[in-house]
Amino acid sequence: MTDRYWLIAATVTYLISAAWGIYALGARRSASTPWHDSVLVLGLIFSSIFLYERGEVIRHCPITNLFEVVAFFTWSLVLTYLVIGPVYRMSILGTFTAPLVFCLNFLALVAPIDIPTNRPPLGWVLELHACLSILGFGMLGVAALAGMMYLIQERQLKRRSLDHWFYNLPAMGQLERVHRLVLKWAFLIFSGGMALGFFIPHESTLDWVKVFWSAAVWLLYGGLLLAPKFLPLSHKKVAWASVAGYVFVLLTFWGINSLSQDHRFSLPTDFVAHPVTMEAAS
Repeated sequence: MTDRYWLIAATVTYLISAAWGIYALGARRSASTPWHDSVLVLGLIFSSIFLYERGEVIRHCPITNLFEVVAFFTWSLVLTYLVIGPVYRMSILGTFTAPLVFCLNFLALVAPIDIPTNRPPLGWVLELHACLSILGFGMLGVAALAGMMYLIQERQLKRRSLDHWFYNLPAMGQLERVHRLVLKWAFLIFSGGMALGFFIPHESTLDWVKVFWSAAVWLLYGGLLLAPKFLPLSHKKVAWASVAGYVFVLLTFWGINSLSQDHRFSLPTDFVAHPVTMEAAS
């Protein structure tokens, strides 16, 4: 599909942003510049055009295969950063976001996972459930990056080794506040998506593998938000759990979705495919 060219363009812009950030940190220069954020905005625009055009072609929200899910996921990562970073003066967060987004998009483009699927109408509940869940995962990714930045700052202060990383990163108090804020909103959005999943019509019994996995993720991040209020839990431990939890999500999300029966759609006998969808699948 020609819409892939827009995602390729977005991936190139993310590569430029990542390369500049790595170079700036290595050269002990400020990676937080208006030019850097402008490149990420351009990449977000290209990603948005890809998602729009793919949706027009398949006549669905573009989350019908793993390739589209990755594209939507990275779009949500960049969007979250562009909302959080400038508002809280944490543009350095973009230096951590760009390499992750580039790697995920690049792997999606080179892997044979863009498999056209001929799907029946999914319904707004299912599409909203999937969109909110993926958006929540993207925000949790930004929270994990903020937690990683907090751990870098904490380690340097503990060792009393204040190199150029220390002067490029925000203060620990600000990192802690932003980390908790993003965790809270990500948890709320993911909770909304998870709740909608119970209103999706099921052909048979519930997909308990996906239910237990989603519940485990929900409990993990809910615990990270509530535990500090009732337990003597330092934010260092919360940051470590946030990073470790997100690694778990990244490593298991794709496998759980491939095993999930609720993410395999069977065509009804009276379903007639849209001609554009059939053309894209051929």
